Amino acid sequence: MYALKPVFDLDARVDLPTCMYSLPVIQVSKGLGGGGDIPEHAIKALEARQEAILNKLGQLRGEVERFLKGQGLTSFTTSQPDVIKTYTADIVVRCSPSKPVYALPGLITLLSEHMKVYSTVHCHSSVPNLASHLNQFLPTPTVERGQANLKITLIWKEVGKECELMVSPVSQTFIRGEVNIIRYFARLYPSLLEYDGVHSVTAIDTMLDSVTSLLWAQPKDRQPILRPLAVNLARMEYLCGNQFGIADLALFSALKQLNLEKDLQPELKKWFTAVSMKLMGGKGRRQHRMSSSRKSFNNRRRQSERKNSERQCNADNRKSPKKDVKHENNSKSSKSDGKQNNSNKSSKENSPKLDNNNKNAPKSGGKNNKQKKASPAPSSGSSGKENSPPKSVTISSHMGKKELLSFFSENGINYDNVEHPEVFTVDAMMPYLTNVKGAIGKNLFLKDKKTKAFYLLTANHDREVKLNDVAKSVGAKELRFADPETMYQKLGVKEGCVSPFALINDKGNDVTLLVDKLLVSGEVSTVSFHPMVNTSTTTISSKDFNKFLYLTRHKVIQF
Repeated sequence: MYALKPVFDLDARVDLPTCMYSLPVIQVSKGLGGGGDIPEHAIKALEARQEAILNKLGQLRGEVERFLKGQGLTSFTTSQPDVIKTYTADIVVRCSPSKPVYALPGLITLLSEHMKVYSTVHCHSSVPNLASHLNQFLPTPTVERGQANLKITLIWKEVGKECELMVSPVSQTFIRGEVNIIRYFARLYPSLLEYDGVHSVTAIDTMLDSVTSLLWAQPKDRQPILRPLAVNLARMEYLCGNQFGIADLALFSALKQLNLEKDLQPELKKWFTAVSMKLMGGKGRRQHRMSSSRKSFNNRRRQSERKNSERQCNADNRKSPKKDVKHENNSKSSKSDGKQNNSNKSSKENSPKLDNNNKNAPKSGGKNNKQKKASPAPSSGSSGKENSPPKSVTISSHMGKKELLSFFSENGINYDNVEHPEVFTVDAMMPYLTNVKGAIGKNLFLKDKKTKAFYLLTANHDREVKLNDVAKSVGAKELRFADPETMYQKLGVKEGCVSPFALINDKGNDVTLLVDKLLVSGEVSTVSFHPMVNTSTTTISSKDFNKFLYLTRHKVIQF
């Protein structure tokens, strides 16, 4: 063994007691008035001893920091918290492509300055065509997934206006709304994103609430919300002081999401430019151009779909009987005169093959329903499969909202209709239906992966539905979401509009209804669904709902 000289000497002497000492008992089980009173001098002595210990600890802390500074080492007060070094967070965020969560790339940029962050982007099968720039929406990771302290996965999925963050995959708990997600990150990493620990927490909450109001406000109400923010930025560099905070991140994302960059006041425009440079390194303008290209891409896609639909219609008409060819020629001649719609209407009225399937004409709607009521389900299904018109013609022969309500009137079904803005989720719809009683349905269009059978699942809006359990109860092999094109072909509705009312468009009875027994057992007086569109909700009685299902002759399975 060998002796080692002291590395440092603080010249500090700590006097230790040489014997045990006693303290008066200050915690007693008897009442203070029953002989267990504590002498006042004992309490004062204890307070004095505690104060002396705290002073001594403060002196030791100062000596340690002076020593670290003298050795050129970083003070332990500025080191990263242990949670960043040891805790690994794996976060999943789901967002609609039409409402990108622009705060997420900014959060990753800020956190990457202090920790290792890995990010990745995926696209859900419910989004058939994703704009190319959204595949590179998040910054490119600089570390491998196994080395990261924070792992963020962004999934593009139609979840409505508000994005959602999965907190617990086991309990399926979500945090909804971009502002609330920013708050979650701030509480997860308080030393990097100040929120609860600052004195201006009330000011930050006020700013975040203003951003939330801006996201939900009508276009005419946005400028009154932005005006106080501009006044605030005239006095300070950022919303809550001279340091960038989570309120700035939330407002930046809201302005980009609403495309308000060009309509800002001078103070806000200057602030927006500075934030863009901080978060994106000057890439804000490029992202705006991408947004414009996304619109042009969607326009080109819709034009291409219309052309393909016209070509498919012409090809099917060429294969149809001579009478159909005649109508095709009429359609072409009318198209050259700029009257294509009238020509299509004429060809449908004169074509014996399409006349039976045309539910768009109000006069023939009742007749068609009587024919369908008289024919048994098996033959109806066979006829529908053999004589189903091409996709472009099927689109025009589907019933819409107007024809559905006419069908209700013709068959003695009373209804109430509530108009509201376009919605894509039940959560987004419920605030507009506060006066609607009874059950409000949520719906999923499904396909059995093994048997290729189609199902429409309908349940009360607050019932938890697990597809695996439903599949077992109805004898299906493996239920999965069907693609939107098939849903439109079978039921004649777009995404966000599907409901049991759309079964009236399934002439081949190819879709089986899986219905919550609450909706058909009479336990609720009324049921409410979208009438082919997601801009209104129609309410009928539970008894009339059973009558409607009987008229459509569809197979119904309760669960």
